[in-house]
Amino acid sequence: MPTLLSFVAGYVDSYTYLALFGLFAAQVTGSFVVAGAELVRHDYGIVGKALAILAFLASGALTAALIGAVHRREWPALSLMLALETVLLGIFAAMMLFGPPIESVTDWYGIAAGLFAAMAMGTQSVLVRLLMRGVPQTNVMTGNMTQLAIESTELVNAWLRKLRDPNRQNSEEFAAGGKRLWVVLNVAVAFLAGTAAGAIAYATVGVGGLLFAAAIVATLASRALFLEWQP
Repeated sequence: MPTLLSFVAGYVDSYTYLALFGLFAAQVTGSFVVAGAELVRHDYGIVGKALAILAFLASGALTAALIGAVHRREWPALSLMLALETVLLGIFAAMMLFGPPIESVTDWYGIAAGLFAAMAMGTQSVLVRLLMRGVPQTNVMTGNMTQLAIESTELVNAWLRKLRDPNRQNSEEFAAGGKRLWVVLNVAVAFLAGTAAGAIAYATVGVGGLLFAAAIVATLASRALFLEWQP
């Protein structure tokens, strides 16, 4: 599930960047940078980027509150939050498919569509953080690159300790380090694959390719619901 969510984040980021004039819906750091640059250049595109950042924040806060409420009622939190992300991605896809053409960075309709993309990614970021403990973030690759460097170094150190003294503890630490590295690497590679797939889809099939991202998350929501209701 984290691998597919990371793919979706990269996929959506490529679409928003290409279709909405440099908006990063998943990698909010990118939107901070672009917004700052546009402020210096006196570019009105800063409005859309700033609103998208606020939408990401608001959606994250709402998702955290909903997770708390769902836990208190003992409802299936993961499937419900994935369903919420699916709805937000579906609205974004529908606006892009059936709305008027977006012709400039200041087009209000494009700004509104971008808000739903940012909200979907804000929801994903929080649900991964709160409901998938120990899993790397699926849409913040800077932190994951740092973690990848740390895990790689720790794995090499564990391997050296195992070579010097191949006891059970050193062997287990080496195996655990390999698993941690594999998880982070999977998430990072999936995000990169998602950005490439999103760019190719945008260039070949247009905005209709956004439905693919929504379908992936909907499938994950269905799968999570099935698992959560198992006796």
